[in-house]
Amino acid sequence: MIVLVVVLAVLAVVALVLVLVTRSRLAAQRTAAAAATATAEQTAAERDAEQARAVAAESARDEAASRATDAEAQAAEAEVRAAEAATQAADAATRAAEAEARAAEAAARNGLDPDVLWTLERARSERTWRQSVALGAGEPSVFDGSDHPLREALQVELDAAREDVGAIVDLDTDVPPTVTAAGSVLVLRAAQELLARAVKVAEQTTLHVLADGADVVVTVEAADEDGTPVDLEPLAVPVSSDLAPTEGGVRIVRAIPTDG
Repeated sequence: MIVLVVVLAVLAVVALVLVLVTRSRLAAQRTAAAAATATAEQTAAERDAEQARAVAAESARDEAASRATDAEAQAAEAEVRAAEAATQAADAATRAAEAEARAAEAAARNGLDPDVLWTLERARSERTWRQSVALGAGEPSVFDGSDHPLREALQVELDAAREDVGAIVDLDTDVPPTVTAAGSVLVLRAAQELLARAVKVAEQTTLHVLADGADVVVTVEAADEDGTPVDLEPLAVPVSSDLAPTEGGVRIVRAIPTDG
């Protein structure tokens, strides 16, 4: 009986020891599992943090590149504006120089405005046309709608001379409609004086008004009833930077605007 009790006691102790060992192992396993879980979580957190840093770095690089592109675009736009400003300044300087030149030219001409003179000459030409050429008082003016008033005024002079003296008078003209106001006045007045001299002594007269670069050359050819050329007295013109005598007429200098 005693032996049985002892054996049972030993078995109980062994069982207790086994329980304790099992509990210890379970605790150790739980601790290891917790540590492994914590390590895995820390690793995942570090990985996530690294990915977040990489994303942030990439975003920062993209933003920096975008800012650099914007800065380049702004710099290019600033250069364009600067170039436009320089062009506008140059244009303003050119206009100022042209205005000074016109003012100096007006002063040299004693303040006479070429546009006013040309307007008056056109009015005189239209009056001549109505008095000597027009078929009736209600006929529309030859200047209405014309884009080349100088050519019309020259034709009026020839038509009026033909009506007055009955001579053959022809016009040979090739000048652009851009002749300046001052040039138009000089061309028309020179043509009037040359025609007045020719139709008195010739049966046939041809008035030539031709462009020569920036100049306009006005000359006349006169012939008698046999076709023999008639010598005409040249126009007496003073020394001028605007008008120069030439064979058979005069040259109006710088009457046609040119680029530059």
